[in-house]
Amino acid sequence: MMLMLLQGFFAILIFAFVPLAIKYTSANPVTICLARLLITVFVLSLVWRKKIQFPRKAKELWGLLLLGGVFFFHWISYAYAVKFGGPAIAVLSLSTYGIQLVLASCLLIGHKINKKDLACLVMCLIGITLIIPSWDFKNQITLGAALGLFSASCFAIIPILHRRLNKHNQETRIFFQFFGALIGFSFLFPLSNWEISKMDWGIIIYLGIFGTLIAHSLWAHITSKISPVISGMSYYTIAPITLICSHFLFAERFSHLQLVGALVVITSAIASSYDIKKV
Repeated sequence: MMLMLLQGFFAILIFAFVPLAIKYTSANPVTICLARLLITVFVLSLVWRKKIQFPRKAKELWGLLLLGGVFFFHWISYAYAVKFGGPAIAVLSLSTYGIQLVLASCLLIGHKINKKDLACLVMCLIGITLIIPSWDFKNQITLGAALGLFSASCFAIIPILHRRLNKHNQETRIFFQFFGALIGFSFLFPLSNWEISKMDWGIIIYLGIFGTLIAHSLWAHITSKISPVISGMSYYTIAPITLICSHFLFAERFSHLQLVGALVVITSAIASSYDIKKV
């Protein structure tokens, strides 16, 4: 039990530092995401070479590539959300994932929204409204928040796609999630910049190995052992950790009204986690 707690704390800490690392490095979002995916796809293709089942039918292949495409939009929008709005705004926007998962499940797989879902949705909208400084998208924070919300929308669709593609084993689905995203980023290669410092390379390697492979592997292992409620509530501790660290590292400051909004968003996200087990 103690080992699992340590693993969970380590995974959450890594996740919390991912947006901080993305903001800190001078590498642009395309370079960061491309490097992370190259590391991840290379390692998984070696470790899971006997477990990955390449589909023989075009329909099945397109389904797996769709999973990768949605993940591509999730990653690129989140990276730009961090660069534009800062780590705190990006992680708070992504924290709406749980509520958006309920809405996506309602639209795509017939999940019925109850009063609690609606209450969490209203709380979330109020919180986001309090956080956003203006409705002008020329404002970097507003733009970052909008990209973060879009990233959360894509993130919410991913588990639904995994469910629909459950004829394929988990290793195949996860591999194509990253591989499909890598194909998407390959088209953006001209926008990447590889003339970066040694420190930037170190941060990118950290993001690829720790922020992607180790953290996600640990979290997948832990969530398979504990209840969805506990895992959901634990996941949302990432936001306050990032907020505190971002304040000291990047001097990000929120007004009292924005802090209230952040508290409302996190509270609604935690409350919504009780319904994730129904999805």
